Amino acid sequence: MNPVFIDFEASSLSPKSWPIEVAVARIFQGRIVCRSKLIRPAPSWAMADWHSESEEVHGIPREALEAAGSAEDVAGWLREELKARLVLSDAPEFDQRWCDRLMRTIGGAPEIRLDDFDRVAWQAFSEMDGQIAPGRLDRVYKALASEVTVHRAGDDAAKLARAWLAACKAHRK
Repeated sequence: MNPVFIDFEASSLSPKSWPIEVAVARIFQGRIVCRSKLIRPAPSWAMADWHSESEEVHGIPREALEAAGSAEDVAGWLREELKARLVLSDAPEFDQRWCDRLMRTIGGAPEIRLDDFDRVAWQAFSEMDGQIAPGRLDRVYKALASEVTVHRAGDDAAKLARAWLAACKAHRK
């Protein structure tokens, strides 16, 4: 199993909010590789769903999005990055909504499905060869707890990848 980890930052947490940043992190040859992109809002996205409270959390000013890649360009990039991959999020109920909104800018039904990081980590690391292996799962959550969530997509996606890698390294020992 070689999952990809995703995180979004958004205009707000409202049901009509839209993505402003997306990051994808993966483990490659024992190292974390992460790419993130700011997203210029699509013309159809309601600017009324920009909330200053969210801006205070992620620290991305609305003006910074004007120079960002278009929603369509970022959606195309994301489609290629995630093609046929297991994609994990620590907040799939929110991230799926923002992913779907982004993917709709390039037409058709959104085809990227996010899975829950906790659920998949439990499946991947709670057993080894049919035996309960709590130490591996414990490493995932110790790694997560040891880092601050900074609410930037790249840092937060990489944090998930580092936690996954910590459990993988425990398996090799």
